Amino acid sequence: MKSSKKILFALSTFFVLLPQVFATSYYGVANTVAKIRPNPSTNNNKIALTSTGNMYDLVSKDLIPDQSTNPDNNCPNGWYQIHYNNSTAYVCSDYLDVFENVESTSDSSTPSNDCEVQMQQAGFPGSYWSKLCALKNNHPNWNFHAITKDSDGKPVDWVQSLIQESKCGKNTITTNGNGKYINSSCDTPTDSGYSHANMEAVKYYMDPRNFLNETNIFMFEGTNRNDTISREEYKTAIQKIFNNNFLVQQIGELPEYILNAASSGVNSTAIATRIKQELGNAQLSDGTLYSVVSGRYSTRYNWTYNGVSVDNYYNFYNIGAYDGSGVTQKALIYALQHGWGGTGNQSVDRQTAVTGGANFLYDRYVNAGQNTIYFQKFNIFPTVTTSRYLNQYMTNIQAPVSESKIVYNAYKNANLLNSSFNFYIPVFSNMDNTVSENNSDNSDSSIQSEQKKLDVNTIVNGAGFRYDNGYITNIKPGMTASELKGSLESIGGANTVTITDENGNMATNTVGTGYKVIVNGATMENLTIIIYGDASGDGKINALDLLKVQKNILGTVTLSGAYKKAADASKDNNINALDLLKVQKNILGSGTIEQ
Repeated sequence: MKSSKKILFALSTFFVLLPQVFATSYYGVANTVAKIRPNPSTNNNKIALTSTGNMYDLVSKDLIPDQSTNPDNNCPNGWYQIHYNNSTAYVCSDYLDVFENVESTSDSSTPSNDCEVQMQQAGFPGSYWSKLCALKNNHPNWNFHAITKDSDGKPVDWVQSLIQESKCGKNTITTNGNGKYINSSCDTPTDSGYSHANMEAVKYYMDPRNFLNETNIFMFEGTNRNDTISREEYKTAIQKIFNNNFLVQQIGELPEYILNAASSGVNSTAIATRIKQELGNAQLSDGTLYSVVSGRYSTRYNWTYNGVSVDNYYNFYNIGAYDGSGVTQKALIYALQHGWGGTGNQSVDRQTAVTGGANFLYDRYVNAGQNTIYFQKFNIFPTVTTSRYLNQYMTNIQAPVSESKIVYNAYKNANLLNSSFNFYIPVFSNMDNTVSENNSDNSDSSIQSEQKKLDVNTIVNGAGFRYDNGYITNIKPGMTASELKGSLESIGGANTVTITDENGNMATNTVGTGYKVIVNGATMENLTIIIYGDASGDGKINALDLLKVQKNILGTVTLSGAYKKAADASKDNNINALDLLKVQKNILGSGTIEQ
């Protein structure tokens, strides 16, 4: 049954139905296909069928008792009376979500100081003032721009935006620790470790007022090139973003490539942040670079695309690497098709790829009205209004929070926070004056604490590892506990990490498959380490692992849990001769196991 605490979202079958003005101040929205009936009873034939998202004005939020005579086909929780075709009708309450209508867009707030007057004149309603003025007081050079109308000069409705962004497939959220914010009715697949976000999560993450703080304000920073920040200052910020990780150790010219790519019109920190978000440390288990930036994929794996080698092609943004199998191949095929390399001059080819990706970001997003991290997630005010809610760069609803943290830390560590930044902050019509925060009394406080700590998924991925539904992967064989702990704790500031071996003892040396990593961020999670190929759990890939895989195939030993997953070196969900071969080649040095 649906919770009695209802939330609004709506979409008409053929077109969006804007609410009419009745005495009631409530909307009802169909959460599934349901029958509209002339009376509050299943005894009556249907008038029509709803579609998921249909919106109806309610006569009252009060429930009408069920009058059905068939106990096996009734609506025990009662019916809602709706306005329908200039008359009234009924829909079972199980199939409607209800939300209070905000009928007035007027803001009666009165400014109390010069800053609030300035914010009011800029177009911000009163619910924005205190937080923006606190930031302005600390950073006089920061400029806040209210985005109140679309390119057609019309306001954008808050409720309708919630409607669109709550559709299945629009937004996902990390599965662990976010049970109250998951839409379990969506049946389309998601990435491992993610679930569909429900209306409550969308309402929180899309409300700009929840992120008007020192750190998260950078999700609203204009990603256009900022000429008030010098090239050298940007270079310092880029270096802080990568923090001398493996990627820049191997590609020392990467900061220069990024600075040069700013000719695209995208600022250098936005480019660097996106590359960091996509590649992390970019380190394979054998100590070499990810294939998308190594320039050696065809040689390494004896693979070509339609007979053409993808060596000397690069994709620093994983553009074209859609979910599923063969993501590296997809990214390199995209690079091949768009000419991101191919000359054999490694420096020239890498610069071409970094600049090509930056041009893609500018043309596809920045120049299309999506000039902030927030707008790349929620495409609310595009330059072409027909693309509203489409062309969104990411589905992870928490990504703007994660990326804003990276940007803020880069500017902070480069001593650039007093620079002149422009922030473009959306203001919707029909917004409640109450900030859309989570007020539930349950123990799941991940959304409430988001501004203080990062979620575990963000911490793990931000450190260059991979979060996989209770597991942590992409750990290089031979990595020590202190190295792993330091990498994870460097991301979240207030986050703490504890690492233990399989017996629960504090880990001090090399970590291996089966070790536990307890990450205390916005939520606390106990993750299990998987190092593919390390079926023995000693953190190395050697003859012992070869023996473990062989015995599992022969049936003399049965691997389970993390060790079973680690033995599946080919990641095809089977432990067979292919995995044996991969482990053997890794030991001999004739192949590598990608983590």
